[in-house]
Amino acid sequence: MECSIDGVNIRAIATEVPEQVISIDSYADVFGEKKVKRLKKSTGVEEVHVVAPEETASDLCAQAANKIFAHENIAKESIDGIVFASISPDYRAPGTAGLLQDRLGLSNDVVALDLTFGCSAYIYGLYEACLLLKAGGCKRVLLCTGDTQSKLVGEKDRAMKMLIGDAGAATILELGENRIDFYFKIYGAKYESLIIPGGGCRMPSTEETRNKKEDEDGNIRSKDDLFMDGSAVMEFSLSEVPVAVEAICKRMHLAKKDIGLFALHQPNKLILDYLRMRMELSEEVCPTGLQQTGNTAAASIPLLLTTLKRRGFDFSRTNSSIACGFGIGLSIGAAGLDLSEVSIYA
Repeated sequence: MECSIDGVNIRAIATEVPEQVISIDSYADVFGEKKVKRLKKSTGVEEVHVVAPEETASDLCAQAANKIFAHENIAKESIDGIVFASISPDYRAPGTAGLLQDRLGLSNDVVALDLTFGCSAYIYGLYEACLLLKAGGCKRVLLCTGDTQSKLVGEKDRAMKMLIGDAGAATILELGENRIDFYFKIYGAKYESLIIPGGGCRMPSTEETRNKKEDEDGNIRSKDDLFMDGSAVMEFSLSEVPVAVEAICKRMHLAKKDIGLFALHQPNKLILDYLRMRMELSEEVCPTGLQQTGNTAAASIPLLLTTLKRRGFDFSRTNSSIACGFGIGLSIGAAGLDLSEVSIYA
């Protein structure tokens, strides 16, 4: 599906990571020094931020939202929509967006929606926020995207434990003068490639689903843990992302050389390197920003933006930018954005 939505602006973006930092080198005692060195080289991840046991993705999103409220002249009562996109909700029910409405002191009149997406969550969330704005009921929407994957991955799952990190993000969208171009695809038949099999209504959590087993690659996990078929996800990413980027360029009537920034979901360095090579992009315009954060799923695109802000990246030339998220579903979403005047808070 492709579409363009006129009359919406991204006002501000902020992110938050947990205080606890774990160096990837510290996993040498668990997985072996050779394995750790090899993973660091291929993934590019040097350290990750991990939440405390009582901390959730919504906590991080709330902190990010409060950064925006502290710096921008935005009255909380002016927020009339809130969207929470994540695979790390506070509870199975009720929805986390409603909990954030109360925690942030927003009006009881807001419409509150939850979306169950991970690495593509930011693009799906932007689309949902735009729909709320253009439907006529909302003038300003708060989008919260974040994940605490450290709680979803087995402690001895060496394929994923050294790759994932926790983070939360907040984005304010409002009626304005800009346009956002969207592209979406989903391949539901491939849902098992990235999945938490146990714990839902299809396979309720039991003693059996919680039983951890070792697979043929030496990863130890249970059916209640997040599972990823790395080869399938990589194949999906390398085949679908270039197509999505080309589609957005076409909608924007621009060539790739005219795009100021390609803000891709940050799965790992290996995939990003291959994508840059396939799309003939430099690291300057298609950067890697996961070295100190890891793969943060729903928060990865806004976290890349705040990371670039800290690095001194020149956003004045990003009036034509493309953001692209891809992963669980298997799903992909891309958006053509104007980021040149967006307030970005790390």
